[in-house]
Amino acid sequence: MQDFLAVALSMPTLAFTGLLVVVVLYWLSVVLGALDLDLFDPGGLDGADGALDGAVDGAVDGAVDGAVDGAADGAAEGELGVGGFAGLLSALGLRHAPLTVVFSLVVLLGWLASFFGARYLAPVLPLGGFLSGLVVTLAALLAAVPLTSLLTRPMAPLFRVHKARGNRDLVGQVVRIRTGNVDGGFGQAELKDGQAGMILHVRCADPEALERGDEALIVDWDEEKNAFEVEPMEALLPGRKKRA
Repeated sequence: MQDFLAVALSMPTLAFTGLLVVVVLYWLSVVLGALDLDLFDPGGLDGADGALDGAVDGAVDGAVDGAVDGAADGAAEGELGVGGFAGLLSALGLRHAPLTVVFSLVVLLGWLASFFGARYLAPVLPLGGFLSGLVVTLAALLAAVPLTSLLTRPMAPLFRVHKARGNRDLVGQVVRIRTGNVDGGFGQAELKDGQAGMILHVRCADPEALERGDEALIVDWDEEKNAFEVEPMEALLPGRKKRA
């Protein structure tokens, strides 16, 4: 135990140990916040959680967001910096998971590599204490980054953002009429979206243009009618035949 503490609390492992403590406190606060525990004194616990959240979030945000902000502010009035930082993360393969997850894994893996490097590698290096520590630190980072990329790659589907489709995003889609006819005040159509399908309210200025089973093209979204404006595919593509 003494050997463990001696290595963990000495350079170069000490730097990673400090970051690891911050990461552990951060995730502990996340877990406590998710569980929303009310122990003995709810008010006191909330106050303690608030203080812990503030301290940990501030430390992590300062370490992580500070690097992002510094990169962004230092290059081309922000936009170029953000793009450069995102490009760096992509080049390192670190965009498969949120920044907090990536940062936590880099710190954890860096700590492990630094600990074992300081324990077994540094003593056999023919260098001084400072240079040995520098070599171990660089080696730890070089090991932590690709390992983090490897570990976060399977997580990508869990954190993929699916953008919700708005009504105007459906303009240009082809639908099939479900009602007997479609006019300026009534009509429904089905949109095949590759899943369960969508039933849409549709309107057409010509009440004789569409009937059940016809294909129509969504040309606009009418906010007042809360429905899609459609035109028959037969009129838009004269060579297209109606469905029998």
